Amino acid sequence: MNASSDGHYLDLPNARLVPTRTVLRTQKQLQSAIKLQAMLCIHGGVGLGKTLTVRTCLRDLAPDTTLFFQFHRHCPLTDIKKAVAAALDIPDSTRGLNTRISEALAERPYVLVFDETQGLTTDALEWVRTLWDTVRNRPTVVFVGAEDTRRHLRRRPALASRVTQWPRFKPLHPAEVVEHMPHYHPVWSKTNDEDLLWLDDAACRGNFRDWAKLTSAIQELLTEQGQPLDAFTRTIAREALTTFDPSDLHLPPDDEL
Repeated sequence: MNASSDGHYLDLPNARLVPTRTVLRTQKQLQSAIKLQAMLCIHGGVGLGKTLTVRTCLRDLAPDTTLFFQFHRHCPLTDIKKAVAAALDIPDSTRGLNTRISEALAERPYVLVFDETQGLTTDALEWVRTLWDTVRNRPTVVFVGAEDTRRHLRRRPALASRVTQWPRFKPLHPAEVVEHMPHYHPVWSKTNDEDLLWLDDAACRGNFRDWAKLTSAIQELLTEQGQPLDAFTRTIAREALTTFDPSDLHLPPDDEL
């Protein structure tokens, strides 16, 4: 798996996609979906690494045939069709657009990724289902979205019945924090287990986006002080935690900032 930092929250330099159980499972499920030309729905809370994992895995599995889309909430179907047509290099014209999109998709084993699926309208989802049903060489369809995405798709039984897998992303377990954070970024490479668990409980709670925020803040402080990236101390960590919303922190009374 290509573990480059491309696509990490805040474009965090030196960050890596670490091979958690969820990442490895998602890689296998995407591989299976591509083989079967199937649909799958990847869902879970915000900041858990869903989009980054899908992008990174598909760079390995389908680098030349993946088309990635993210539309604003309730985006009109006409705009979605135009975006798909543009990605397929179809001339900008609405005449016969459905037919031309179907014909273009049939030419190669495409993978269509729809991020933030929970914001797609019923018309948009039904259009995707119809495409998948009617294209001779079916595209693999990957729906990615927030925790309510599964419920959003389940309200449309005709579509939901065609989804073969429903992988869910969850926050990292404390044991996974200890195992993977030292490999996630050089800031944590020499940090002991007790400090990692303290920070996870205080601010991050298994959420990669919060770990990225904290890592970025600590990296900036260390750089300003001319310290190496692995020169972690609790003093530095406490200063970095002041950048968080205090209502998001869970510090015991005797350890307040």
